[in-house]
Amino acid sequence: MEDEAAMRKEYTLQYVPGLTEAEIKILYLASLAPSGHNTQPWIITIKGPKRWVIGSDRTRWLPAVDPDNREMMLSIGAFIENLSVAAGMYGYEAEIDVIGKDNYSSEIAEVRLVKGKETSVSDKLIKERRTVRKHLLKSAIRTEDISHLVENDKNVVFYYPLNSKEGTYLSQANLLANKAQVYREDAQTELAEWIRWTDREAREYRNGLTPESMEMQGIVRWYAKHFFSKGDVLGKTFRNETLKLIEDQVQTCAGWLVVKSDSSTVADLINAGRVLQSAWLRAHEKLIAFHPMTQILEEAPWRTELAKELGHSGSIQFVIRIGYIKEYIQPVSLRMPVSKIIVM
Repeated sequence: MEDEAAMRKEYTLQYVPGLTEAEIKILYLASLAPSGHNTQPWIITIKGPKRWVIGSDRTRWLPAVDPDNREMMLSIGAFIENLSVAAGMYGYEAEIDVIGKDNYSSEIAEVRLVKGKETSVSDKLIKERRTVRKHLLKSAIRTEDISHLVENDKNVVFYYPLNSKEGTYLSQANLLANKAQVYREDAQTELAEWIRWTDREAREYRNGLTPESMEMQGIVRWYAKHFFSKGDVLGKTFRNETLKLIEDQVQTCAGWLVVKSDSSTVADLINAGRVLQSAWLRAHEKLIAFHPMTQILEEAPWRTELAKELGHSGSIQFVIRIGYIKEYIQPVSLRMPVSKIIVM
């Protein structure tokens, strides 16, 4: 592709009826939040001037790996955190009310923008956030950097070095969970539906995974973009190569960041998503890479035993592989235009 970093850079904000330029920019920055398979499940209904309702698009749910919509709600939480930070950049405060009754509610949260103090935060903080899968360093995370990541969330965010007892368990469990999922046909079929192998698909959908976002490189990326199809994802070679990559990844990092919540109510899931995104944004200045690994929370028995194994009450919502990197590379994940997430 002329490369997806270029697709991000060439993105131009389009006028959306009923929204000011600042509101469009706020929603665009909010939409740079992470989501499973990059489905970007959020939709925005305009209820009035600077008053919106956040919901989700059922066609962008992941029933095979996320049948309870737990991960979808976490993504909405990350979207809301981005929105809140972005609002401050334009002199607004985002008042958020969680209104969803369960994980399938058509309306999840109400947003009101009220005039506030403009913050000095740069939009680069949000624009440059990305998942990094490769080249994480194994050097220990400094204590002061962990404190920076955790900040005021020390009761819900925990770090386990790779060679700790908990870190060893997380590495082994992540590998086993990936082995279970890669041979689960419904999960692999769902993954295949969300990979955009060609430039044409990437430009048509503006969501999903791509060879670039999966960090394929060189001749492997070229071959994948020209010859791979959905059927290849279901083949033995793709599955085996996936597991070889995971085997390497779980041993090449500094350790694991875990985010928990007291329960899995809508409000708790939204808050956990916000907590994760806030830490992810803070990681940037410390050159710490984040790589969420969701399979351990999607597959049995690990999803039910994880909290107990780590000695926590409540529910584990995120397991993140982290490590220092030498430099950040430009984000390449696709993004839909703001107009595509608006419901008038």
